[in-house]
Amino acid sequence: MKALRKTIASTAIALLALTSSSCLLIPEIEKRTVELAVSGSAKVTFNSVGTLNNHDDLQAIDIRDHVDIAQALDDAGVSVENVQSISLAGVSYRTVRLDPTADRQIVGGTVTFQRQGGAEVPLVTSVTENVNTVTSYKTATISAAGVAEIDDLLQELLAELQGGPPANTAFSYHVTGQSVPGAVGTDFAWEIKLDIHMVGTIDVEVPN
Repeated sequence: MKALRKTIASTAIALLALTSSSCLLIPEIEKRTVELAVSGSAKVTFNSVGTLNNHDDLQAIDIRDHVDIAQALDDAGVSVENVQSISLAGVSYRTVRLDPTADRQIVGGTVTFQRQGGAEVPLVTSVTENVNTVTSYKTATISAAGVAEIDDLLQELLAELQGGPPANTAFSYHVTGQSVPGAVGTDFAWEIKLDIHMVGTIDVEVPN
């Protein structure tokens, strides 16, 4: 009986030692603030019908009608008050409706940007494009002056969303170029896209 008791006691001590040596350590969870990049885009379609030679198109828009900054941030889980920066990331374009003339081109195309009440500044320069084929987006060569104007517009829009004064978000695109061949009227549509880049912060839980 003494031997049995001794065996049971030894076994209990061994199990206790094993349990102590193999216990799981539960890590602490802490909150950290990290930066998150969010993207959005504003797209505008232009129709060119009947132009024989000089392509000249003016279109006034409000950027609110073409991009929802607040929704893009909400989809990414970023509160608008936590946005640190917003800027134009780039401009691209594509043909969205074919011109029936097989060799239709716009040569020396330019796009200018003008905010309501402001000066007209260059945005896209030196576009030569065949417009009788549907294309994927092509990166446009952009002007620093136009980028600065759009960045100012985006900053005002962000400030409004964060509780500031109403932003002046009305502006116009002015598109010019030479349509060739000049003997046949144009009949195509194309789209310009402004890519918008935002950086905000979110809180995440990570093990310490």
